[in-house]
Amino acid sequence: MSRLSAACLVATLAACPALAEPPGFTIDYDLLFEREADAVQHPSPGVAHLDLPGPVIVERRGGRVRAEDQSGWGAAGCALERLTTAAATVLSCPDLFSAEQRDRVAGQLLRGVRFYAENTVPAMDAAEARRAMQAALARERASLALSCGDRDAAPLAFAAHIAEDLSLRRFERIFEAPRLPVTAPCP
Repeated sequence: MSRLSAACLVATLAACPALAEPPGFTIDYDLLFEREADAVQHPSPGVAHLDLPGPVIVERRGGRVRAEDQSGWGAAGCALERLTTAAATVLSCPDLFSAEQRDRVAGQLLRGVRFYAENTVPAMDAAEARRAMQAALARERASLALSCGDRDAAPLAFAAHIAEDLSLRRFERIFEAPRLPVTAPCP
């Protein structure tokens, strides 16, 4: 990712208008079960079960949905949450990271956002994905409330870790195979 891309990410965030109800990264499970109606299994009354590519298992009992990524690489929705935390940290304390670290974190976040947008139900267009990213970053920055000092050692170290080669390779694997971007498991 170039410095220009990281700068564009920061500029996009700065230009974001306040939203009355911030959009988010969501999966419409009702629509998913409707679209996949022919593949839904009903192992017992009140239970709907879907085996999706990935593999991802989705089960609905009454009004509750449980979705689990069984790919072995990690849940893409969980990875996006982690990348959002890292990017919010970098945006809050940019002077504590090198330009390369900032670019790598921004690049991974954008990759995760693109993966989510393409694989969620319904799919998101670029504008929806950008608004969801902006809202998620704003929420995470407010939640972290970083002072960029010693008390923030854990989130700062986590963001630096995300920019390392080993983490980049792991995220590359997570976002390699298209599948529903669920958040579980999320260790």
